[in-house]
Amino acid sequence: MASADDIAKAIFGAIGENDEESTVSQFLDTGYPELNYALSSRWDGGMPVGRIVEMFGPPSSGKTAISTRAMAAAQKMGGIAAFMDHERSFSMTLAPNLGLDTTPGKLVFKKPRTFEESLNVVIKLATAVREKGVIAKDAPICAVFDSLASMVPQSKLYDKDGKDRELDGYTMHDNTALARATSASFPAFNQMAEELGICAIFLNQMRLKPGVTYGDPTTTPGGESPKFYASTRIQLGAQRIAKGSGESKEVIGSQITARVIKNKVARPFLTASWRFVFLEDGTGKFDVTRSMIDFLLREKRLEKAGNYVVWDGGKYYPDALTAKIDKDGTYDKLLALLPAAYEPPIVAEAAEE
Repeated sequence: MASADDIAKAIFGAIGENDEESTVSQFLDTGYPELNYALSSRWDGGMPVGRIVEMFGPPSSGKTAISTRAMAAAQKMGGIAAFMDHERSFSMTLAPNLGLDTTPGKLVFKKPRTFEESLNVVIKLATAVREKGVIAKDAPICAVFDSLASMVPQSKLYDKDGKDRELDGYTMHDNTALARATSASFPAFNQMAEELGICAIFLNQMRLKPGVTYGDPTTTPGGESPKFYASTRIQLGAQRIAKGSGESKEVIGSQITARVIKNKVARPFLTASWRFVFLEDGTGKFDVTRSMIDFLLREKRLEKAGNYVVWDGGKYYPDALTAKIDKDGTYDKLLALLPAAYEPPIVAEAAEE
């Protein structure tokens, strides 16, 4: 019998040596440590570079805010951000409030007409950046697609002559066009995302499956391929935050809960929650400071005295403490309270059918 070395020489002489395993070495900070941990089992982690991420949830649940934070993180690491605006709703004016540099070259902003065009744009820009060496070899590229549900397959938009189809010409066959398009494109796109160092974040909407009595009735547009090829899938839920009562009751924001229902780079099924507050100009704010205070209180890393939070020898209501920390610029003192060893709470759930 030949030895392992002899077998290896015979095999590798014909096909080359073994390839390296696919691992994630970089993560894009979401701006919120609890969410970073749920995604990567690290406070300083976040969205995985070189992988596909799907994030879906109800309207006004902060999907764009979280993905904008990830794009800003890529820029801070010397990389480039790209936003494919299929919903035609991204605000270049408000994005800098979340740390995003909208300077052309730092941010690529496109409004592709079709699903295929959108993926091609991202691959072309990433290939050009890598081949020309305009950023460091290990600098990440973060591409956000908003949203998968709004991406129109070219077979649905154009006829066989390349002209726009009439809206009254759609049939039931067109209802499955996006699923067929993702099935055809995602295997190659997934591979290219790894090779080119792209964190591809697909935002998505939620749908309800009719007739579901048991298990999770929610689903997402785009067929099964996104569910399979996404290394990380994040399901968002939202509950209203209101103040006052009766006729004076006012909705001031949402309490967002993220459940990582699939994770191929860290422990799955972890959760995180945070506050998303509405501002006077109609926009929203990812309230990281108040969310961190709530998290540290739950973990008993901050002391509570009745309705007050103990901080630097004083006692404050949570909202007042949030305003003080933001004004004083002492958010880092909250970060210092994060536990070195963290064991997320265990929640027993019925298995989904």
